[in-house]
This record gives sequence, structure tokens and C-alpha cells, in this order.
Amino acid sequence: MRVALAIALLLTLGAGQASAQEATPPAPPAGSDAQSPVYDPIGDAIAAALPPDQTTDQEAAAEPAAPPPVPTAPAARPEPAPYRPMVIAPSRAPLLDKPVMIDETGKNPDGPPTPLDVGYETRIRGSAAAAQGLQGPLDGGWTVRSTYGVAVMTLQLVDRGYGYGQLEGAWRSLDGPVSKVGLIDSLDRQPAVLTIRITKTPGKPTVVLTLTPASDGSWSGEVSDEWGVHPVTMRRN
Repeated sequence: MRVALAIALLLTLGAGQASAQEATPPAPPAGSDAQSPVYDPIGDAIAAALPPDQTTDQEAAAEPAAPPPVPTAPAARPEPAPYRPMVIAPSRAPLLDKPVMIDETGKNPDGPPTPLDVGYETRIRGSAAAAQGLQGPLDGGWTVRSTYGVAVMTLQLVDRGYGYGQLEGAWRSLDGPVSKVGLIDSLDRQPAVLTIRITKTPGKPTVVLTLTPASDGSWSGEVSDEWGVHPVTMRRN
């Protein structure tokens, strides 16, 4: 009886070892690099679901990267168009078929002014009047005349206004055979008297004009020179 139990136990152990050996895969031989394929049910399912022209992320990562683009030469810049000056036609068309002489004062070589011409001239005159309004009362051109109304001298004065510098100016004589010009030596402006000193000829007495303002904007007084003292008037040109 004991012998039969021992034989049955040995048979049971042998069958269990055989089944364990069949379930365990054989190990690869030493020194061999070959590996058995691994079953991947998830990868097979993804490959079956994708169309034939698409790949998985793992396959895309395994593919080599595309080479960088080869730089090409820049395209040639087009040449600029040649310069062509703009030609503007005159705003006034001439009405005459021949030149206008200097003595023909009743003729105008141009047509009537356009509204644009009138507006431009008005702005120029307004700007000049505004600039002149910032100057002093003596600024501008003046003519000195004798009691007989003969022009003996012209003056060009610069008046920046009270408190903005001294008066300056130039003169031009008209009473001799040869016209002379020069700078005014000094101008002394007092509330009621204007004194102008001029040296016409070196070595000769200085010409002194002593003038007082009149109600009409002119100045009247006398001039002292090498010929004596004479009454004169000074009016704006």
C-alpha cells in the first residue's frame, strides 16, 4: 500500500514539472542577439484602424527628418522707373498773340486772375500787413522833400518797436548830380522830436534833420547842412 502511494506521488510531481516547462519559453542561447517577437495587441488594433496611407506616431518618429531647405539667391530687384518731371500748365492762358511792350500800359499779357490767384495774393498781402504791424511806426521807406516839393533824400528806416533796440537805417541823396548812398550815423527818437544825423561827404559838416510828427502821419522840421538851414517835410513812400 505504501509503495502504491509513493508511485502515485512521483507521477503527479513529474506531470507538474512537465507542464511548467511547457508554459515557460525556452531561454535564448548565450551570446545570441536574436530576440523573439513580442505580441502587441494595442499596436495591431491601431494599425488595423488607420488607413493605408497613414502611420502611427512611433513610425513617424522613426522616419528620418527631412533635410533643411537649400538657400536660394534673392530675386533681382526691379529697376526704378526713369524720372519724369511734372509739367504744370499755367493757370492763366495768354490772350494776346504778340508781346506787350513796356509803353503799352492798357494791355495785360495774361488772362484774368482765377479765384486761386486772388486767394493766394490776398494771403500774401495779409501776411505782409501782419508782419508790418509788429514793427514800430517809423519802419519803412520815407522821402524828405524841400518846401518846394522837390525830393532831396530818401530814407529806409528799421524800427523794431519801443524797447526792442535802437533805430537803424540808410539814406540816399537826390539833390546832387551824382546820387550817393550810405548808412545813417545815428537816430535819436524822443517823444516829440526825431533827430537824424548823416555824413554825406567825409570832411564836410554832418547833415542833421530835426523833425516833429504831424497829425497826418508825416514829419516836418528843418535840415542843417553845409548850405545852411532849410525847412523840410518827411512822408512815407
